[in-house]
Amino acid sequence: MARIIRPTWAIRCVNSSCRTLFEVATLEDEKQQEVVCPGCGEHYVYPPKNNDESAN
Repeated sequence: MARIIRPTWAIRCVNSSCRTLFEVATLEDEKQQEVVCPGCGEHYVYPPKNNDESAN
């Protein structure tokens, strides 16, 4: 398996039958990326954006 050299975050799949812990690279300038769980194939957008509208 390849090793990520850049700074990383560990995230856990929220699929109740999977719960795999995997690493994603952190991106500069608050950019988002689509990541796929290696265990079940679930897609996530990381990092999630905060909804300012929900706070009102």
